[in-house]
Amino acid sequence: PRVAQAAARYISGTRDRIARLLPGLAHFPEGERCILVVLDSQEDYYRYVANYYPDEGEFAFSGGMFINAGCPHFVAVLAELALLEPVITHEMTHHSLAHLDLPLWLDEGIAVNTEHQLSTTHRHPQAALELLAKHHVFWTPSTMQEFWSGRSFHRTDEGNELSYDLARGIVGLIGREWDTFVRFANAAQRADGGASAARTELGMDLGELAAAALNMRTDPEWSPEPGAWEGVSRKAARPRPARSCAPSGR
Repeated sequence: PRVAQAAARYISGTRDRIARLLPGLAHFPEGERCILVVLDSQEDYYRYVANYYPDEGEFAFSGGMFINAGCPHFVAVLAELALLEPVITHEMTHHSLAHLDLPLWLDEGIAVNTEHQLSTTHRHPQAALELLAKHHVFWTPSTMQEFWSGRSFHRTDEGNELSYDLARGIVGLIGREWDTFVRFANAAQRADGGASAARTELGMDLGELAAAALNMRTDPEWSPEPGAWEGVSRKAARPRPARSCAPSGR
C-alpha cells in the first residue's frame, strides 16, 4: 500500500509538472483520473498489451504503454518505483498530447525530452558517442522515410532505439524557441510527418533538421516524401478489429 500511495503521489505531481513544462501543448481532460496498471511480470505485460496490436507482425519490446482505448490508462511491469518513474512520465506525456494527433516522431520526441527533464535518467558520455556512431551508419534516405512515417518506431533492431533518440534530438533543437515550437506542433499533420508545418512555422525542411540533430551533411532525399510511404504509423499500426484504440508506448 505504501508503494501504491507513493506512485499515486508521483502521478499527481507529474501531471502538474507536465502541464507546466508543455504550455500550449499538454492537456489533461478535466476531472479525468490517471490510471496506472502494473503487471507482475513481462509475460503478463505482453499478454495484456497484445490485445491492442494486430494478430500478425513483429513488434518492438516496450517498457510501458499508454493505451488510449475506452478508459485511457497506462501499463507497466512491476519494478521499483524509481525505475517506473521515467516510464510513467513518458506515458503521461503521451496522454497529455493525445488530443493533437501528432506525427509519431514528434509525439515520441516530446515524450522522451519530457522524461529526461522530469525524471532521473542518465547516459554516460561514451554511450552517447557510441550511439551517434550508430546513427551515422543507420540513417539513409530509405530509413529516414521510415522515420517520418513512423514505421521505424516498430523496428525490432537497433533502428527502434535510434528512432527515439533522433526524435529526441530534433525536438531538442526546435523546442528552444517555445512559442514557435508550439505553433509548429499544433499545425503538424500526421499525414505528411509535419513537413508542411515545418516549412510554414519553422521556415525549415525536416530533412535539414534531422541532419543538424545528427551533425551530418544535409541530404535532399531525407526530406519527408509521403507519396512513397506505405502508410502512416502509430505505435501499433492497427488494433484488433474488436477494439477501438490508438496505443502509444516505448
